[in-house]
Order: sequence, then C-alpha cells, then structure tokens
Amino acid sequence: MPNVLILGGSGYIGLATGQSLVSSGNYRVWGTARTPQKATLLLENEITPIPAETDITDPASLTSAILDNLIDIVVDATSTHQQGGKVLEGLKNAAVKRAAELAKEGIVAPKLGFVYTSGIWVHGSTSELVSDLSPVGSALSTGKPPRIVSWRAGQEQAILASRDVLEVAIIRPGLIYGRGSWIWTPWWEPILKAKRGGSSEVIQIPADTAARPSCVHITDTAAGLHAAIDRIHGNLGTWPVFDLVTETVGVRDIVEAAKSSLGVTAEVEYTGTRGDVMLEAMSTAGNSEGGRARAVLGWYPKRTEFVLNMAVYIRAWEVVQG
Repeated sequence: MPNVLILGGSGYIGLATGQSLVSSGNYRVWGTARTPQKATLLLENEITPIPAETDITDPASLTSAILDNLIDIVVDATSTHQQGGKVLEGLKNAAVKRAAELAKEGIVAPKLGFVYTSGIWVHGSTSELVSDLSPVGSALSTGKPPRIVSWRAGQEQAILASRDVLEVAIIRPGLIYGRGSWIWTPWWEPILKAKRGGSSEVIQIPADTAARPSCVHITDTAAGLHAAIDRIHGNLGTWPVFDLVTETVGVRDIVEAAKSSLGVTAEVEYTGTRGDVMLEAMSTAGNSEGGRARAVLGWYPKRTEFVLNMAVYIRAWEVVQG
C-alpha cells in the first residue's frame, strides 16, 4: 500500500484529496497541518499528521519528513506561491538521497512521485480554446497569466525539468466550488450582506462584466488528483499536465443565480477589479476544457451544472461564513 504525503493536507483541496485516497483503501495517507486543531481534523479523517515542527519550505525539513515516513508520493495542495522552489528542492533532495542509498546495494526502485496542484489561471484570458497542451507563460501563449499567478508557469517548468529524479504530474483545476467555496466570497459576500441587512440598494460586485471563470467542483478536483496519483508511475504519457474544467460560466449568470438562491432582488453594479490582483484573476475570461484529463486520467466529473445547483453551494458557503 503506497504512502502518500499531502502538503496542505488539512486545507480545502488537500483534505478532499486525502479523504478520496483513504476511502479507496489503496493508500496510507499523511498530511501537514498548521495547528493542533487541524492535526485533529486529519486524525478524524484517518490521515496521519506529520510532526508540527516540519517546515515544508525548509528543504532539509521536508526531505526528512519524506524519508522518515517512507513516503512514495507527495501531493502539493498548498498555497506556497514563490516558496514552491523550496518545496521542489526538498523533494529532489529526498529522491536523490533515496536513490543513492539503494544504489549502494545495487537496487533499482521507483522514483519519488510528485503531484503538483497548479491552476487554470496560467492560461489567462483568451478567446481561443486552450488545452493542457497549449504553452503557458510564453510568447506563443494566447493568454497572459494574471499577476497573482505570474510565477506559476515558471514553477511548472521547474517541476517538468525534474523528471530525471521525480515522477511528476501537474493538475490545473478551474475555480473550485462546493463545500466552503472560499474563492467565490468576493462575489457572493456583498449579496449575503444585502440579504442579512434587508437592503434594497444597488449591490456592488468587484468584477469585470467580461469575467468568465472555468469551474470545477471540489469533489471532481480531488478525483482528478487521485487519478494522477494512481497513474504517477509510468501511466501519464509523455506530457503529465492536465486541466480540470467542467464548464465555463459568465459572471452575470453566477451572480444572478447567487442572488436568486439567497432571495435577494436588489440590482447589481459591476465595479471592476479596482487594481486588486486577486479580483483581477477572478475576472479572467477562461476558455478551457478537460478533454485530456478524461482521455488519459479516466477523469469523469460527477458534479456539473454549477449555476443550476447554486442553491446547494450557496447554503454550504453561507454556513461557513457564520
């Protein structure tokens, strides 16, 4: 039974992925947690917390965690941003050390697996349909990544260049909805405030009217990561990069569905992104699909129709808001 370490194991994506792996009965799962409460959450889900003193952005600390727990596959479900290079260094060090020790005995073994959670924003806004075979962060790209993820194409390239010592996969989910749906808060919170305050004044939504997010449910995101983990050792083809998208939806449709679900009738004004890098990224006009993930990973998303089922997702999100 392979041992999997999820960096960000108690987070939105990490916990859903860990639950999927544990439920399969095919893996033993470890995870990182920032607080004792998060460590307890992992234990409740049959995921083993690694020691709290482990610093995944310290290459030596991460290397020790991997080797000490005999980890076979690492999943990065964190938001380490520019610290991703340190994480990759720790993985490569662990892989090289393990291979060197085995080589002393003349033993050949599988490489350490690494599944990296990137995101669909690397494609930027584009009127042309793009796929996971389309170059990103290049002069040949049809779109430019928004500023908040401008570093990510370079991180993907660094990971792909590490295939001499690691087996890698890069998974790019769209904007994720379902359960906590935290990323949608900038668009939904003004509507919730209008509901709770009983206001009929115009609601200001900090988005461009051209915004068209490529979306995917959290359960299907975890399923895509799970499928990549299943196939990490030799069954991902020559280009192990996969976009996870089920649909692309305009901001007006999302906001009007949220209003209807919350029982709000006030008019809406779209005020633009105001120079905010996160709001700028949310207003990306996506044009992506998940065809290769279906063909290569056997990924068949089960949670579609974001707008049609908005009432369910809004209720779950509202509970999290308190």
